[in-house]
Amino acid sequence: MTDRFETWLDEQQVELLAPPPGAYPSIARSARRRRAGRAVAGVAAATLAVAVAVGAVHQFMNATPPPDLPASTPTAGPTEAPTEAPTTAPTDRPTAAGSTGASAPAGSATTQQVTGRCRTDELRVTAIGAPGGGAMGGVYTWLVFTNTSGRTCSLYGFPGVSYVTGASGTQINEPAVREGTTAVRVDLAPGQGAHAQVRTGQSGAYPDTCHPVEAAGYRVYVPDETASVFVPWRVKVCSTDGVNGMLIGPVFPGTSG
Repeated sequence: MTDRFETWLDEQQVELLAPPPGAYPSIARSARRRRAGRAVAGVAAATLAVAVAVGAVHQFMNATPPPDLPASTPTAGPTEAPTEAPTTAPTDRPTAAGSTGASAPAGSATTQQVTGRCRTDELRVTAIGAPGGGAMGGVYTWLVFTNTSGRTCSLYGFPGVSYVTGASGTQINEPAVREGTTAVRVDLAPGQGAHAQVRTGQSGAYPDTCHPVEAAGYRVYVPDETASVFVPWRVKVCSTDGVNGMLIGPVFPGTSG
């Protein structure tokens, strides 16, 4: 049965049908549209892929670590405790404790806090003969500064000193000239004293120009203070300005040699 059908099929004359008029241009246009569509789709797919990649990179760069994985920080080494600030300001002035010639007792200026410079009304100023008395051409006297306040205070530098005719009298000759350049800060506890040495020139050394008179004492200015103190101390001095005047040294600890 199959052989007869195939034989019959082989004997038939099959004529191919021609395409209808205008079919070829229509087919060409459809092919072009399909190619253009595939190209546009490819470009869109590529653009979408690039956008997705850029978004992924941006998200990765700005991502924050999860709560249980903190951001990495450099590992710190052992830390040192901060150094405690000094309780008192440093000073460039050498310091010495006031004394009476012996070592300062416990609770004196070496252990008490200094609360500022000594004021005029916190000191008693007196005059005593200096150990040794004097030397050729001059007589030495000590001006003694005793702390009468209830606090520890300090003295530094040179007092201002001049001869006067009395407590409210006039000045004789010129003020004392500073002698020496070495000074130390002297801390005085209540009751402690310090001294500054005065050198008075011999009035008889210049008989023609001296014109000696007797001074009733000294007008004294405590270092860095403007109020003066009269200190009784009678002494012969030259009355001519600049002739054989007085010299004054800086304040030093102690009130005896």
